[in-house]
Amino acid sequence: MKACTLACALSFVVFGSYSASAQQVPRFDIAAGCKAALALTPEDRDPIQSCIRDEADAERQLQTIWSGAAANHRETCTTKAQLIGPPSYVDLLVCLQMYEGNISVAPPSRRRQP
Repeated sequence: MKACTLACALSFVVFGSYSASAQQVPRFDIAAGCKAALALTPEDRDPIQSCIRDEADAERQLQTIWSGAAANHRETCTTKAQLIGPPSYVDLLVCLQMYEGNISVAPPSRRRQP
């Protein structure tokens, strides 16, 4: 009985906090994710700053569309954006745009290197 009470309380905390946090765009460490960025074009003289700028632009776009996106799409895309390598707002934005069928807003041009 004690084990069930502890397990039930723990699952409530885990799932309760996840659903509450799913109401807001997740927080990613952009600098850590961009520290290994490579130049995508010869003109890209500072790939780390370009990556940080693209991630920040994607985060701003996510702030405007997040509450209007379906909860199951937000959860799925948040998980996918963290699967390979550091989490990415660009990946999260593109995923949500694909699920929501919103291709009118162009995603940032930079793609994360796996």
